[in-house]
Amino acid sequence: MTTTKTALLASATLSLLALAACDRGAKPPEGQVVATVDGMEVTVHELNAEVAGLGARTSGAPAKLVESVALQRVIERKMLAKEASKLKLDKNPQFLLAKERTDENLLVQALQADIQQKVPPATREAAQKYVAENPAVFGDRKVFTLDQIQFLRPANIDQLPLKDAKTMAEVERVLIDANIEYRRAPQQLDSLVINPELTKEILKISATANGEPFIFSDQPAGAPAPIIYVNNITNTATQPFTGERAIGYAQNILQRQDVQKRLAAELKRIQDSYKAKIVYGKGYSAPDPKKFQEAAAAAASAAAAGAAATAKPNALGAPRVAAEPAAGVATPTGITKPTVAAPTN
Repeated sequence: MTTTKTALLASATLSLLALAACDRGAKPPEGQVVATVDGMEVTVHELNAEVAGLGARTSGAPAKLVESVALQRVIERKMLAKEASKLKLDKNPQFLLAKERTDENLLVQALQADIQQKVPPATREAAQKYVAENPAVFGDRKVFTLDQIQFLRPANIDQLPLKDAKTMAEVERVLIDANIEYRRAPQQLDSLVINPELTKEILKISATANGEPFIFSDQPAGAPAPIIYVNNITNTATQPFTGERAIGYAQNILQRQDVQKRLAAELKRIQDSYKAKIVYGKGYSAPDPKKFQEAAAAAASAAAAGAAATAKPNALGAPRVAAEPAAGVATPTGITKPTVAAPTN
């Protein structure tokens, strides 16, 4: 058991001991009710949801112990919530606003789940066609080994002489001279999990770039700003991905694509149906999409500049290139304006 799991279970054990002096004279609950707290029922459905919420943190622990921990968490939550209600904290305007926001988000998630469930599975025939049309992903799958430099995108990236850098060492020199923190380490890109367009560009570069670096960008979850990836290919291996596994993988890709299309279509339909029902107050209006994109880009650049100015070595976090690379168009040494497109898989 890991330290995290041990701490979680130990904490719950202390809580169990603290509440061990329960009402021994009360009649034990039956049926779907697994416990009561001052008359409030805890159902088996609540317990199962709490167990699921604990997830991998309790992996390897005895199932009955995990169940007890989960049950205690539900009991404590109900107990503390009731105390908060006694203090009328549930009438606080900030609480009511947060509750309304949470309820709305949960309803949106429920709507999305309902739409997803109505999307039929991708057919085997469609998956086979997808496999045949994307050989670089499947039959001719490539695994690229890269010498890679990562750094937070600075606001003045267009002014840096990166486009003149012909080697990774020259890229490093540019970053050092500009006092930009960076990380350099070997990475891998697998054509199975990246945008096929990026794979095509990398293959072109590997054949014509004469060892010059290429670039793409991405903003992984948790990153304070877009991250620039400068790369040089050191090895290319062919690892075919075929057979039933490939067909199943393709079906999953097509299913996700179909779900995204359905969600986008439903969002558009709902937006259109409500357009005439929206009335803005004086001084308020719907945003201009173009201006919003421009403002978002400017804010991202400003955030990157601020993060780069305060970044410490290795502050970029764990590299995620192998799992979730950007789908930008790669260009040899053309490190002027990286472009990022939405992944297709």
